[in-house]
Amino acid sequence: MKKYKGYYIDKAVFNNEAEIDAFIKKQAVDRFIKLNKIFASRMTMEASIACSEQADRLHNQFGFSWEEIEAMEIQAIA
Repeated sequence: MKKYKGYYIDKAVFNNEAEIDAFIKKQAVDRFIKLNKIFASRMTMEASIACSEQADRLHNQFGFSWEEIEAMEIQAIA
């Protein structure tokens, strides 16, 4: 069993590194959507900062364009 980015490639849950990368990317997108829904319901500075930091993470770590991030944000609050 091999450990990769805090997860194990055990052939039961994850079969390879690409599956783990996809899982982590999906978690980041889901978190961004959740944070935007929170911001839409409670427009606080903390929620705004959390959304901004997660948007930066999506852009810098996962290569999303700012247009893609904005589309996710609009979809989350619609």
